[in-house]
Amino acid sequence: MKKTLKLIGIAAAAMMLASCGGKQSYEFPFRNPTLSLDERVEDLLSRLTPEQKVSLMMHVSPSIEELGIPSFNWWSEACHGITYDGATVFPQSIALAASWDPDQQYKVFTAVSDEARAVWNMSDHESMAPITKISWYNGLSMWCPNINIFRDPRWGRGQETSGEDPYLTATMATQTVKGMQGDNKDYYKTMVCAKHFAVHSGPEWNRHSFDVTVSQRDLWETYLPAFKTLVQDANVRSVMCAYNRYEGDPCCGSSRLLTDILREQWNFDGMVFSDCWAIPNFYTPGQHETHPDASTASTAAVLAGTDVECGSSYSALMQSLQDGIIKESDLDKSLRRTLRARFELGVFDPASRDPWAELGADDVSSEEHHQLAIQSAREGMVLLKNEGSVLPLSKDLTIAVVGPNADYPVMHLGNYNGTPTAEHTISIVDAIRQAAPGANVIYAPVVAHAEEFLTVERLKDLNDGKGLHAEYYNQPLPTGTAVATEDYTEALALRTYGGYTFAEGVNPTKFAAKYTGSFVADYSGDMYYEFTVGGNAYLKVNGKTLETFNEKGMTTENRGEMKSKGEKFRVVKGQKYDIEITFTNIKAPVAVLNFNLTERRTPDFKAAQELVKDADVIVMVGGLHSHLEGEEMAVNLDGFKGGDRTKIELPKTQLDLLKAMDATGKPVVLVNCSGSAVAFGAVEKQYDALIQAWYGGEAMGIALADVLFGDYNPAGRLPVTFYASTDQLPDFLDYNMEGHTYRYFEGKPLYPFGYGLSYTTFAYGDAKLSKDSAKADNATVNITIPVTNTGSRDGDEVVQVYVKSLDNPDAPIKSLRGFDRVNIPAGKTVSIKITLEPESFMFYDASISADGLNVHPGKYQILYGPSSADEDLKSLEFSVI
Repeated sequence: MKKTLKLIGIAAAAMMLASCGGKQSYEFPFRNPTLSLDERVEDLLSRLTPEQKVSLMMHVSPSIEELGIPSFNWWSEACHGITYDGATVFPQSIALAASWDPDQQYKVFTAVSDEARAVWNMSDHESMAPITKISWYNGLSMWCPNINIFRDPRWGRGQETSGEDPYLTATMATQTVKGMQGDNKDYYKTMVCAKHFAVHSGPEWNRHSFDVTVSQRDLWETYLPAFKTLVQDANVRSVMCAYNRYEGDPCCGSSRLLTDILREQWNFDGMVFSDCWAIPNFYTPGQHETHPDASTASTAAVLAGTDVECGSSYSALMQSLQDGIIKESDLDKSLRRTLRARFELGVFDPASRDPWAELGADDVSSEEHHQLAIQSAREGMVLLKNEGSVLPLSKDLTIAVVGPNADYPVMHLGNYNGTPTAEHTISIVDAIRQAAPGANVIYAPVVAHAEEFLTVERLKDLNDGKGLHAEYYNQPLPTGTAVATEDYTEALALRTYGGYTFAEGVNPTKFAAKYTGSFVADYSGDMYYEFTVGGNAYLKVNGKTLETFNEKGMTTENRGEMKSKGEKFRVVKGQKYDIEITFTNIKAPVAVLNFNLTERRTPDFKAAQELVKDADVIVMVGGLHSHLEGEEMAVNLDGFKGGDRTKIELPKTQLDLLKAMDATGKPVVLVNCSGSAVAFGAVEKQYDALIQAWYGGEAMGIALADVLFGDYNPAGRLPVTFYASTDQLPDFLDYNMEGHTYRYFEGKPLYPFGYGLSYTTFAYGDAKLSKDSAKADNATVNITIPVTNTGSRDGDEVVQVYVKSLDNPDAPIKSLRGFDRVNIPAGKTVSIKITLEPESFMFYDASISADGLNVHPGKYQILYGPSSADEDLKSLEFSVI
């Protein structure tokens, strides 16, 4: 393990004064780590002016030099790895949930928190310099996990969740919190944030104006249980309130949610963050419009319990103080929680007291973490169909690999991701070649993901294959000697937020860049360019200006307001074309430049059929990617809207490819890569095998190849229902649970929640209960289930236990209440014991309590088996008396 010297800096030097006799003295009592937390918090609070207090209630908290307090950014992300260049990228959250392996979840997020602490140690966090950029890559306050219920597969951010079931979500999220926050008695390793509280799961396009109203049953039985578990059982230290309204009030100003439920009923004593720029939703025209201005909105949020705003509207609290609509003591109530959190992270204490001070560069993207990424990607792969045992494949076949995700490793990463090292990333088609060197692998993408044309990257053709040449200058004009040069053979994707610069040695502001390149066209037709700018820029082709951007500058608040162009120019085969881009950023902390050159080709399915004619098997790697489904994005394609989907079938171009491959008569293995359920009901006969591969992280290619060739026996299970078609879905805007998820869906899905196949087979014997009945105040029962591996190879089985109320007609059809992933050797029988706690028999009952859940007396079926499907389950009777 590499030891990293933590920088002491100005603040640490100011906090300590040597004294006689070896006893340490401190300039301020709040710096003394031997005092109680309450004493330290009150001392620091007493030294702050009202202006300083307000400044510490926004996510970018500035330094307070006279007290030796450095700036601090509460915003960092670690959904499935820290968002850092060179970090380990684990599978997306939905893929981790598909493993149904809480122990592995703990290991993954222990590794993630190791990398977070390592990067923190490598950074200077004692500087008095102000934060001028979003630093969501090197902090200790992690805005994860997303524990919203994935109630509808059309929601683009569902990939960030653990699926549609409250129990599975709570179980996996609990291990996330434990792995991230650690078990040290003095400090939290990182501070975890459960989001988004509450009743929040799309659509993306109206989240800043949508008012959600649901039944009390759905609120308490579906939308709140995971949050309650994390608060009361996992000790999560922060919660993020959602964008939408709940019962008329913005969630970040909802006393019902934040005060009555979170603080008073659940006794939560941690921090509450607003979602980013959610407070302006209160007063911005066309959004919630529940308040007239920033002052009244910020006051309402603070009084409801939102301690820290992601944004800057809270600066208006100074006006609120002057107007007398909020008191300084109200600010103190939030500040106590905020300051306490910084003490609990140990950021004010000497490095000698830091339990993780030795973590450093060697602990980021280590080989150990990469191996964990491989294993977690393997465990999340779900085999949904294997007609005629076409899988696993032999390694000496001729294999045709087609589809838009086969050679697209960016897809592996999902969203809210870091960037893995090159040596830890391999595309799916290359992983297939690597895993089966004796196979003849034929490859062609054939189609794009959803566009009607196939995009061919052309930036790499510039400058005789060197790509677009860049020169950078730390001055407002691109003149003189460049401080850095670089060649780009792939699309430009440059930014100065998130801790990035355009190139090494280049300033984040007051810099200029010049990009040049030439190519000779090898076809006649249209050349397309994509040009997105946050700053000042122009584009010239052969000296003619095609685009000009002149902006006043961007800030962290308006960084989404970038100018985008997607245009084309004509090229003639054999002629030369000179490209020139000039970019300048004078004063804005946020600069963005994206650029690409592409050719568009119409898919040729006959040519694709000719290409695969000699193949023994076709592996089609299709699905989606995080630029089609995700958070609030502009996608103008059929089937997509605002980051969400309007229909859940594969895009038409991929359906056409699947039909063409099936028409060859060869076995087709379909690999679906997505963060959500895709409907295959209309085409289920067109593939022989189906693997749901999700967004599997940096090691996705390796893990998938292991499954395809049988080097790993798949055992992933669906954490969401795979419906047969969009027609089976209720209204996306309807948050009532009727018809949503396996718990309330009365139709027949194509692949049910909890479903997944293996390369071996399992048989369930007759289970036994430890008792047939129990009183409501002690309704704990054990179920012991014998499971036999009846196949010829070892494998994991996920044993699932559901509870169905027989006397409560409004209760869910069935609810997951226990599970265990267990390895069973071939031919062996293992007895699995699962304990059902009293919570397993809790339901909402207004006659017993106005709010919350109660153990419901009555008769129950305890169902057990390999999935939620009725035909897969056996049952036992149990009574709560």
